Formats: sequence, structure tokens, C-alpha cells
Amino acid sequence: MFLNGAIAAIATARGTGGIAVIRISGSAAFEIGGKIFLPRNKKFKALGDIPANTAIFGDISDPDTGRIIDEGIAVKFKSPYSYTGEDTVEISCHGGVYIANAVLNSAIKAGARLAEPGEFTKTAYINGRISLTGAEAVGRLISASGEAGARLAAAQTKGALSRKISGISDILKDIISEVYVFIDYPGEDLTDMTPEIMLEKLIYVKNELEKLKESYNTGRIISDGINCVIIGRPNAGKSTLLNMLSQSDAAIVHETPGTTRDIVYAKISVNGFVLNLYDTAGIRETDGEIENIGIEKALAKVSESDLIIGVFDASGDLCGDDYNILEILRREENSGKKIIAVSNKCDEITTEQKLPLIIESEGSFAKSLMISAKNNTVLNSGVSARDEFGIRLADLYNLDGYDLDSGEILTEERQYFEICAACENLNSAAAALENGYTQDVAGMDLELAVKNLERCDSQSVSEDIVGRIFKNFCIGK
Repeated sequence: MFLNGAIAAIATARGTGGIAVIRISGSAAFEIGGKIFLPRNKKFKALGDIPANTAIFGDISDPDTGRIIDEGIAVKFKSPYSYTGEDTVEISCHGGVYIANAVLNSAIKAGARLAEPGEFTKTAYINGRISLTGAEAVGRLISASGEAGARLAAAQTKGALSRKISGISDILKDIISEVYVFIDYPGEDLTDMTPEIMLEKLIYVKNELEKLKESYNTGRIISDGINCVIIGRPNAGKSTLLNMLSQSDAAIVHETPGTTRDIVYAKISVNGFVLNLYDTAGIRETDGEIENIGIEKALAKVSESDLIIGVFDASGDLCGDDYNILEILRREENSGKKIIAVSNKCDEITTEQKLPLIIESEGSFAKSLMISAKNNTVLNSGVSARDEFGIRLADLYNLDGYDLDSGEILTEERQYFEICAACENLNSAAAALENGYTQDVAGMDLELAVKNLERCDSQSVSEDIVGRIFKNFCIGK
């Protein structure tokens, strides 16, 4: 029978491991934990006797049969000093798949309900233990594949972004409170908030919000990874480059042109950056129906990507297909895409006369490389091609202007939308003051801006939005 809202789930990764942790949270957590865990220490007759925040060794049993399932360690967390803000019991057992599920099933037999995805973190949010931006950061921290993403998420789980947004909101609320004085006592000299002073403060707040707004593209890339496509004519070495960067045999490499027909994907981490890397069919003029389908997919992926790597065969002269690819790169660069031009197979160069042509063709691209993807080497350099590629990424996506450990970077589209809306409302308020309207007219737009910030990081966000955020979490978090 389900008891008083207690939920339970395996809080560690599924699969075989050293230990597994089963978390039980809710007002009946201690009662349920007491039904399945018996301390070995004779000083404590039951789990309820154990002091909070104390680990105790004991036996874990099936509440229906009394059969001992495993031995393990239980820790009791008293509300509100737990992850969820509720009474919580965490039981550590051996990390086998069967054992962990058996302990979880015992908790459910004892009265707990299986937790929904992200329900522990959602409960922490509802109980005020974590902000909405902090909760989103927990999900990103779990799924982080690179150093930059992990650092940023870790800072935001501690409330860094929440404090930044809250601080801006507080300034706006102070301005609004002065506006109310102006409205309530129009004939009295009870406020120093002249239109000029109000406009000056609005400009300051707007500049702070603009910085957050501008951080979104960087935050999105840090959090979700850089969508990167490799293009080039057949046999230029695109698949070899993918395998070198991913340090795997993700793509088939063969001397036969046109080996890659469909898109090959690999998620990799280079120099702290996460790349969603796509190898594509060689781009060339052909009558082959299947090959043309692959080329169409390659060109479609180009339009979806943030970064495009153009690969050229440095061991021979450029051909018409190469010039078509160079034109694609220049067009995409002009539209704002990041470009890295790669002259590959430099280890096969036999005449110095071929080098100037390749270099001249790359000249319009700021970040070009001359490498051997097969050997993971850079021409005339002791640095590996993979490491040099990471250096190019750092140059293209300069993070020096952002303090990742401050956490003051937007990473979610939802956050970005609300900050943009707040900026628009501040623009409207500033325009009202500049056009000679009184403070109370501008104050209406300020109240809308405050609501935007509250939806960005507070309890005022709709239940539907909250549900969408937590449904992407794993069960047990």
C-alpha cells in the first residue's frame, strides 16, 4: 500500500557496479525504510533510532517474506536538510542489477511509489531547495560530456545564475516601489526617482540583461555541444578525420571513392568542447541516384550545423569539386557559420609546388589546418592534429570573455526567451520616459519585465513548463 506520498527509485546508474543507491523520499520515508532495513548495531533497534546524517550498516530484507536480500548501509536525512527537502533514506547495496531492483521492489512493497523521471529534483524545486535554473543545471551536469559544460552546470547548481537574475529583478522592484510612491502621492516630494534617474537605472539593468542575452549562444554550445559537419569530395579523408577526432573506428575507411553514402555521427570531446560530429557523403558531380541522395543529406546537414569542416586532398591538385566545396564554405562563412578548412594527406605530398595552391585556396579562412588525419600529425609541427584542432576550436569559440565558474551564462531556450522579452519591456519603458511620459507609464512595462524574470527562475512558471523541464531527467534524479 502506498504511504503518504513517499517515492523511491535507484539513484545510481543502471547496470553492474560496485554499489547501488536506492533513495526513498517523503513523509513516510523513515517508516518504509524501517520495514526493509535492520541495523546490525545492537545499539539501534530500528532505522528510526538512527540519528540523522549517520551511516549505519545492516541487513536489507523483503518486507513480505522477511528474506535477507543483501547487506548494506543506510543514511537518514531529516527534513528539510535533504536533497528533496523531505525526510529521506538512502540505502547503499551491492551494485548488481538484480540486487538493486530487489531492494527497490522491497521499498515499493513497503509502501513507496516508483518515482517519475526527475521527481526528486522536482520535489527539491517545489520545496525551495533549488531554483528552476539550478534544477535545469542538475540535468545538464549529469549529461555533461566536456569540461566546459560540467564547470558551467556545477556553478549553476549552486544558484549562480539564479542569484544574478534575482539581483536584477530586485533592482527593478526597487524602481517600481518608488513609482508607486509617485502614483500614491503625486503632489508630495517623497521620492528622488526623477525620470532622468529612472532612465539611468533602466539603462544599467538593460545592459546587464543584454550581457545575459548575448551569452546564450555560447551557453548553448557549451551545454548542447557544437553541431559540426565534415564535407569534402570523395576520398579527401573525411572519414579518416572523423575517426581520428573520435579516437574510434566510427566510419568505414576505404580507398574506393564514395564509401560513405549516409551520415555517420560521433559525439566527442576536444579541448573541453563537445562536438556533435557528422561525417557525410563526398560532394561531387555524379549520376548515381543513391550517391546523390547522400550528397543531398550532406548539404542539408551543412545548413543545420554551427561549424563546418571542409576537407581537401593536399596530395593532388584541386579539382572542380574542390572549388564547389570552397564556394559552399565561403557562402556559409558569410552567413555567420564557423569554418575550418583542412588540407589532409600532407604526409603524401611529393612536390613542394603543390603546397602554395592549397594554402592559397584556404587563405580566406581564418582557421585552416594542414594535417595527416591518418597519422594524427600537423605539417611541420610536433603537435598532434587532434590537439591542434582543439586549439582552433578555442580560437573560434573564445570562452575567455566568459567566466564559466560564475555560472552567469544562459543555456536554455526558455531562459533566453524570457530574458529577450524582459529586454523588450525595458526598451518600451525607456522609450516612454524619453518621449516625456511620467514614471507610472514606464512602470507598467517594468512590472512586465519583472514577471519575465520570475518566469525565468521562480515559482511563477506554469506547471506545464515545469513538467517539460523534468520529464527529460532520468528516473532516480
